[in-house]
Amino acid sequence: MPMHKPSHPGRILQQRLIEDEDGQKINSVAAVAEQLGCHRNTLNRVINGSASLTPDMALALELIGAGKAEFWLAMQASYDLFQLRQARSAA
Repeated sequence: MPMHKPSHPGRILQQRLIEDEDGQKINSVAAVAEQLGCHRNTLNRVINGSASLTPDMALALELIGAGKAEFWLAMQASYDLFQLRQARSAA
């Protein structure tokens, strides 16, 4: 049974904190990274899907009111599990 591909949490993070509903920039990556206490390059890699959202970043998101840490970690786990299943089924 085919599964739908879950979104990388970075994409959701971008939609919630960087862009509005129309895709217009409402915050800079640097400003959000500062709020989270991380480097803008780290946040940029997460947003671009080239890095995982860590428990540390999940907690930082919770602390700024962007949702529960468990939400972000569950989203990352779903994404990672989907990727692993795809890789193993292709082998």
